[in-house]
Amino acid sequence: MRSWGIKKLVQYISWALTVLLIVFVLVGCQSADRLPIVSVKPTDYSLTNPQPMENQNVLRVGISSVLSPRETLANYQSLADYLQSKIGRPVQLIQRQSYQEINDLVRDQGVDVAFICSGAYVIGKQENLELLAIPEVNGKSTYQSYIIVNSNSKFQSFQDLKGQVFGFTDPISFSGTIAPTYMVTLLNSLPTEFFKRVVYTYSHDNSIKAVLDNVVSAAGVDSLVYQYTVAKDPSLAAKIRIIAQSPEVGSPPVVVNKSIDSHLKAALLEALLQMDNDPVGKKALQALLYDRFVLPNYAAYEPIQTMVKANAALKDKK
Repeated sequence: MRSWGIKKLVQYISWALTVLLIVFVLVGCQSADRLPIVSVKPTDYSLTNPQPMENQNVLRVGISSVLSPRETLANYQSLADYLQSKIGRPVQLIQRQSYQEINDLVRDQGVDVAFICSGAYVIGKQENLELLAIPEVNGKSTYQSYIIVNSNSKFQSFQDLKGQVFGFTDPISFSGTIAPTYMVTLLNSLPTEFFKRVVYTYSHDNSIKAVLDNVVSAAGVDSLVYQYTVAKDPSLAAKIRIIAQSPEVGSPPVVVNKSIDSHLKAALLEALLQMDNDPVGKKALQALLYDRFVLPNYAAYEPIQTMVKANAALKDKK
């Protein structure tokens, strides 16, 4: 009788353990359903090829590092705040080191609008880039390339730079590369022949610093950036000399893709043209040392096209 009771007890315990196991499994399955799914697959966040629904409610603004990356972002943050208030969308500043990368983003609609240099526009206008507006500074909507040297150097003219180390900024920058190259072209030479060596700094303040530190003998810089830099540090005016200047050309423009939504394009243009009448807009303009934005003058960019063609023709000839 006792043996039968023990047997029954063992069966009962076995049955209870089985029920408990089933309950734990079911509870565990329900908990697993609530756990987040984590993927270890690498994700490509490249904005040159965004997903169709990505950032659909964000205004994407492309900027290149005309100044050093940190300073460029700081200068454009007030502009982002202004555009957000006028367009009614969160603004994302998308920065790249080179002008070509920003051109690619505009072409592929990875950004909605971009602030680029005049050379980048002339090079990229065949790739669906369209002028939207241009800045006016001190009553002018044009600027120049300055060829600068250290004040302690012996150089007095561009011809004196033969056999020296020269600083370019970006390969398609008007003031940093195209205009200085054209000055060499006018001497019937190529940069690789005329200069001992060329280096790319990828920002105008880097070029100014390279001249001050005698890393390069001379460099081509944006006259607007030069004026901005000297305004921030007036002592630089005595440390740098301008030995040559290019002709005046259209200021660094704001561009969009030609296929941009017409309503967004109109809203962007209105916001830019009204900046100087808005307190937040004025703050943004002051950060960039601009007076206002105005409608573009297409003819002002034709001299750049002439320089680009002349540089290419001599290079092909040689």
